[in-house]
Amino acid sequence: LPLDIALFHVASPYPGTPFFFAVVENDWFRPGTRWEQVDMDKGTVLDYDGLSAEQLLYWQKRAFREWALRPEPVKTYAKMLMSDVNTVKSAISVGLQTFSWQTGMAKD
Repeated sequence: LPLDIALFHVASPYPGTPFFFAVVENDWFRPGTRWEQVDMDKGTVLDYDGLSAEQLLYWQKRAFREWALRPEPVKTYAKMLMSDVNTVKSAISVGLQTFSWQTGMAKD
């Protein structure tokens, strides 16, 4: 697909949603889950039978890498960087955040 951006998240089971009820019914919450941990941007609170939280996060990061490191997204990103100085500063900040997320060094 000719996309300029793609986001890859592990779904979060928010109370009152059909997904939440399915998670409760099937006992997919990780043991010891606290509500402040339910945030699709900071990891996952899910632990499916046969697919652990760690595996979910691995596949999330791998999907992002495989999309982002293709030639077209790299070209699009390079063109955007050349547009102006403020864009370069923002891109560096986002790049550092993404790198820390990919390497697991992000602070919670």
